[in-house]
Amino acid sequence: MIRWSRLRPFARPEKRSLLQDILMGAAGGALGTFAMNQAQALIARLSESKEQDDSQQEPATEVAARKAAEGAGVKLEGERKKQAGNVVHWSYGTLWGAVHGALHERVPLAGKLFGVGFGLGLFLIGDELAVPLLRLAPPPQKVPAKSHLSALAAHIVYGTTAEGTYRLVRRALA
Repeated sequence: MIRWSRLRPFARPEKRSLLQDILMGAAGGALGTFAMNQAQALIARLSESKEQDDSQQEPATEVAARKAAEGAGVKLEGERKKQAGNVVHWSYGTLWGAVHGALHERVPLAGKLFGVGFGLGLFLIGDELAVPLLRLAPPPQKVPAKSHLSALAAHIVYGTTAEGTYRLVRRALA
C-alpha cells in the first residue's frame, strides 16, 4: 500500500525506512522461528514417530554449527552442539525475517499470501537445495516423504507467522 505525503496534484509516494522494515522483518523472523519450532514439535507428537526421530542423523543446524566450530578449532559435542545448533537456527530464521521485511514493501508481488510463498521458497531453496548441497543433510531422495511434508508445513508456519508479525508491527507503528 502506498501512502501519499501530500494531497494531489503535489502528491508523492511516502517512502518507508528500509532499516525499519528490516527490523520489523527480523522481529517477524524471530517469532516465525519460535512458531516453526512449536509446529515441528507438534507434528512430531502427532505422528508418534519418536523412535524414528531418535535414529535420524543430527539436525542440519547442528551439523552447520559443528562444521563452523571445527573450522575455528573447537569441538562441539552433546549439549553444546545442540545449543550451537539452536543459535544457527534462530540466527537463520531471524536473518530471513529481516530479508522478508526488506522485500515486503519493495516487491510488487508481496500481497496477503507473501508469507506462504516466502515459507515455501525457504523450504525449496533452503531445505531441499542448499542444505543437501552444503552436505548438511542427505540428498532429498534419501529423506522420507513424511519428513519433507513436515518440514514444508513448518516452513509455511514460519512464513505466515513472519508475515503476520511484520504486518502487525507495521500497523502498530503507523
